[in-house]
Amino acid sequence: MEAYDLLGRTLTVSEASELIHSTVDELFYEMSIEGEVSGFRPASSGHWYFTLKDRGAAMDAAVFRSSQFSMVMPSDGDLVIAKGSLSYYTKTGRLTFIVREMKRKGEGDLLQQIEKRKEYYRALGYFDDERKKPIPEEISVLGVVTSPTGAAIRDILNITARRAPSLDIIIFPAAVQGEGAAENIAMRIRQADNFSACDLLIVGRGGGSMEDLSAFSEPAVIEAIHNCSIPVISAVGHEIDWPISDLAADRRAPTPSAAAEIATETIYRRRERLSGALLLSSSLIKSRITEAEKGLERAMHGLSELERKMLRYRGRIPSTADLRRILLLRTQNAETRLGYAMEEITAAMENRLRAAEEKLSSLISGSSAAISSRAAEAGTLISALQNEIRSTVGKRVELAGMRVKAAERECEALSPLQILKRGYSVTQRTDGSVVRSASDVKDGEELATRVMDGTIISIVKEGRNEL
Repeated sequence: MEAYDLLGRTLTVSEASELIHSTVDELFYEMSIEGEVSGFRPASSGHWYFTLKDRGAAMDAAVFRSSQFSMVMPSDGDLVIAKGSLSYYTKTGRLTFIVREMKRKGEGDLLQQIEKRKEYYRALGYFDDERKKPIPEEISVLGVVTSPTGAAIRDILNITARRAPSLDIIIFPAAVQGEGAAENIAMRIRQADNFSACDLLIVGRGGGSMEDLSAFSEPAVIEAIHNCSIPVISAVGHEIDWPISDLAADRRAPTPSAAAEIATETIYRRRERLSGALLLSSSLIKSRITEAEKGLERAMHGLSELERKMLRYRGRIPSTADLRRILLLRTQNAETRLGYAMEEITAAMENRLRAAEEKLSSLISGSSAAISSRAAEAGTLISALQNEIRSTVGKRVELAGMRVKAAERECEALSPLQILKRGYSVTQRTDGSVVRSASDVKDGEELATRVMDGTIISIVKEGRNEL
């Protein structure tokens, strides 16, 4: 497009972009630029992308894979001299310096400045282990100095919500890159310290280029961390990033997520132990409940068995007439045994008397002296036998009497009269059968209720008794 056309017509975006593209390609074909590499990022395609910058400006740069054979892969902070051409990409309106040759000139100004600053604060003892405060095991409030919209705060909140949901978190919002970021971060650290707002403070941000992270290597941030009475964890960027705040802080975390895990470690372990204890107690309670249920089941089975036995033996309770017959029978048996004993004793004594008389008769034929002597012996023997007879008979009679009394007591113990004395009663029909249920009787039926001191006659009448 000719130059005079620009004054006489309005261009479309495509026409203007094409004009810029052709102009840039023609005028800036061979250039040599000196600058510091920042934000270096190799792409999956094999191309390299980074920013070339100095104190006053920055521009995007790219090295295509076909040009990399003659150069060494740079790193953030490297000071390089790059040769190539400018390219204007019309689709996005982006200007990129396409590098075809590149060599290192030395360390970049930013990296060199950071290294000098590290040596300065190391000499002052800012990094000494003796001055680092221990991270408290018990915390109730956690402070976080970071961007309120960045990925770092999202990671911290997610991890604390999962590991320590009861932990209170105070966010001290701060700019984490750009002009004034260092002063803003330092102000928030001092604010948290002055108000003793938290037990532990995390200072950090997500990943970025060395330039993006440079605020955490500024003197204002280093001094604020050094003077803070609250323990500070520095969590800036990724594992490979080491800003000076990582060295000055009481504890370094490779990432904001790792800082959140460090801060919640004790609470998380306590919750794990509590969960284990709850699980164990729940298991023990369930085991005790199971044992109690089994015990209750056995008790219910025993109760049912007892009830079944009671129902089975309820019909075996003898009536008064039966008890009388049993008592009479046992008395008769005792008298019979006593009679037999008396007969046996009498027969034995008679046999011994006859033997004594025969012996006495045989002695009479002897001498009178012998007769007298034998008579005296016989008399003595007879007296002894009579005493023995009386003693034996008396014992047998006494024993028989004791057996009769024992039988009477046993019958009395089995007698339902003893139950009646305790306030119970027995209801019978006229035929002597026992009434066990209200459904066994009919209206108008006559019943006899036996109590301790007599019998009550009643008539069943529509669910009530009438004497």
